[in-house]
Order: sequence, then structure tokens, then C-alpha cells
Amino acid sequence: MYDTKLTAEQKRTLKALTQEWNAKCEGDYESTFVGGVAHGYCDSGIMTDGLSGADVEMLSKYFTGETIYSAAVDIETMEHWVTLMEEDKWRTDLYKFVDAVNSVLTDEQHKNMDSTEAAMSYCWECCE
Repeated sequence: MYDTKLTAEQKRTLKALTQEWNAKCEGDYESTFVGGVAHGYCDSGIMTDGLSGADVEMLSKYFTGETIYSAAVDIETMEHWVTLMEEDKWRTDLYKFVDAVNSVLTDEQHKNMDSTEAAMSYCWECCE
């Protein structure tokens, strides 16, 4: 299905990341946080599906639900605006988890366009 093949060690690491992040973050869209992130990457293409409850809480401090869940402003732009308003660097749990997943992949794997999606798909399987 994916061009990117994951090693047994990568699968163990991704499973551990999935368990860690699901334990510390409540999902806003799916029943699990990682399930929402993976749904956004592998199925819907709607990145707000991967926001955690804490992400939505912070974004709701400054934006309406209509702004948060619309395609008019992307999540990275909202992160930047929150950083400016909070006067402190702020990142969503969504993108912290994506960074953690991407750190498991090799430089060679990153050359495949589907590498993050392949890893997210495996993480989604680990949610079940």
C-alpha cells in the first residue's frame, strides 16, 4: 500500500509513541488523540481532526470554533499568532506528535512522499 516500509524497530518505537501520546492527550475528533492525527493524515486530509483537547482549548482562547475548524486559516498560522499573543513559543500537540513520528523515519524514508502517512497509518493500527 505504501512505498515506505517500516522496520520492526521503527514499529516498536511508533507503537510506544502512540501509547505515550494517547495517554497524555485527549483527542478532540477521534476517541484517541493519535487516531485523530492519523485520520487527518491518512483519510480526511483535514488536519484539525488531529487537534488535542488542549490544542482546542488554547486556540479557543483567541479564535472562534468557526476559525479553528475552517480551511481559511491553517494551523501553523494560528500557532504563530498564539505565540505572538502569549509572548511564548507555542506548538500544538498535533505537530509535536508529527515531529516525534517523523524523527523515527530515516533520511532515505523521508524521500518517499508517503513516509509520514505510512508511519501514521501504523500508529492508527496501534490505537485499536
